[in-house]
Amino acid sequence: MSIDGRIKFLSRSKCLVQDETTITASTGTDAAERCLDRNPITYWRSVGSLDVTTETLEIIFNGSQTFDRLFLLDHNWKEYNVQYWNGAAYTHFANVTGIGGSQANVSETVYARDTSYYEFDEVTSTKIRIQVTKTHVVDAQKYVSQVVVCSELGTLGGHPEIKDTQLSRNLRTEKMLSGRMLTMKSDEFFTVSLDFKDYPASLGDDVDLMFSLHDSEETFQIWICGGREGTPYFKKQMRGYRLRDLVTVQMIDDLKPIYSKNVFNNQVNFSAKFQESVD
Repeated sequence: MSIDGRIKFLSRSKCLVQDETTITASTGTDAAERCLDRNPITYWRSVGSLDVTTETLEIIFNGSQTFDRLFLLDHNWKEYNVQYWNGAAYTHFANVTGIGGSQANVSETVYARDTSYYEFDEVTSTKIRIQVTKTHVVDAQKYVSQVVVCSELGTLGGHPEIKDTQLSRNLRTEKMLSGRMLTMKSDEFFTVSLDFKDYPASLGDDVDLMFSLHDSEETFQIWICGGREGTPYFKKQMRGYRLRDLVTVQMIDDLKPIYSKNVFNNQVNFSAKFQESVD
């Protein structure tokens, strides 16, 4: 696949604490599981760390997992590396591509973004190790919101219209005796629709991908920005379109496929609606 700004779909994370993945940390042990809980507002954070201190996170899967993608969401790491266990020792991933392009391995020395994404040759492993030395601000405590190990399901080849994007806090209001309103908010959740209108037959793989997601009983992840950030791609990168906005979703509406003008040789038309989901 490629990192070209097209929408990506990925499997649910294979290192969730709810699936009995375990994690050990050199410091901040009590908070370590928070980077495996799929909650974007919880974090692992080191304790007493400096830029001369190498902090280590070891993530141990519940059995062997096969994967080819890695996300590190909302972190402050400048110098770090990630390796996988090959059965005898920790070793580097091969044929790595990051947000900035191809690179020798998952190893950074001057990383400036708050989110990382890597593609690499598929591996099967029981655990990974993350080592972090420096942060964007010298001697700051090291943190990360989510570590996601997964497999790519597909990247769209075309550009369906992104519609009905919604960031909801599930607002509830109640009128008080004073006439004022009491407003209550829950955690935010994300909804988006992709409109495949007059979609060309040459992009049939995209159509097949949508039908396979429709068939899926498991949740999966959507990455709207497709690995692009800042200029010249965005004048303002809104929430939902940022690098860190990798969302676990499920398709929540029926597919209603038709052909343009009801001619089977014409383009296809349907919409796919996704909402942030749990399982």
